[in-house]
Amino acid sequence: MTSAEREVLRSVAGTVFAIDQTATHDGPGLRLTVYFKGCPLHCVWCHSPESQRPQPEIVWYPTRCLHCGACIEACPEGLRTDEHFADFTREACRLCESCVDVCPGAACEVKGETMNAGQLVDQAVRQRAFFDASGGGVTLTGGEPTLQPELTLATCKLLREQSIHTAVETTGLTKWSILDELADVVDLFLYDLKHADDELHRRDTGVSNERILENLGKLCERGAEVLVRVPCIPGYNGRPEVIRDIAEAARRCGAKRISLLPYNPATPGKYAWLQREFPLAGLKTQSADEMAALADIAARAGLEVVPP
Repeated sequence: MTSAEREVLRSVAGTVFAIDQTATHDGPGLRLTVYFKGCPLHCVWCHSPESQRPQPEIVWYPTRCLHCGACIEACPEGLRTDEHFADFTREACRLCESCVDVCPGAACEVKGETMNAGQLVDQAVRQRAFFDASGGGVTLTGGEPTLQPELTLATCKLLREQSIHTAVETTGLTKWSILDELADVVDLFLYDLKHADDELHRRDTGVSNERILENLGKLCERGAEVLVRVPCIPGYNGRPEVIRDIAEAARRCGAKRISLLPYNPATPGKYAWLQREFPLAGLKTQSADEMAALADIAARAGLEVVPP
């Protein structure tokens, strides 16, 4: 890669809403995990509702709020009419950040900022010693990284040049040409699979799984390293018969490994940031025995079960 080519790649920018410098569940070893804004799915159990919209947005942390009313006075649009943000008209927000600037408790924050591939790679290089010691690297997730294919590809190309391990977590709902190009520079695809049945997939995510399964098959046929990951939601896709169908569908697509993720009970708290009700309130995470039973079902379908 020439220096001119490298500079072009480093300048490619997109919208990121969070970076975790010490992740341990997004691929092997210690990871720098980068969260991209925007997702084509709308899962009823979404763990990161702040990732769904592609554009930056204001979030409000209730536990930090001092109820001082400073944000109400500062908003030039008059969008906040009470101290609890109950009447915040999110769609009309111009993201002027006046509320962020005046909030004494840091209860208001913008989720989503423009970053370029060079900034992400420079941060990864600074953590190289931790990656080398743990067998880790960088994971790009979201949201959906393939909604920002230029930034995802540029970052992975630059990381490959630095010999830093890369993983991309994807819903698989994208053009095959994007995944095909990424497969040249990505070491591991963490491939989310929510349902094998298309009707159930449409019900719980709002979209068909036809392209998702098709792309999974193509990635496996291409020889890419793929780990299928299933968020197991009690009462939805966490039922034994559904896990069996998902595992069998993954095997038919050519996948060899699967990881079953228990429901995260911290999920509802994030919805308060956006003044939204969590639609599945009251759900409880599975016991170790329940997850072991699901893992046994996946193993009987012919897949290696990888601990989450």
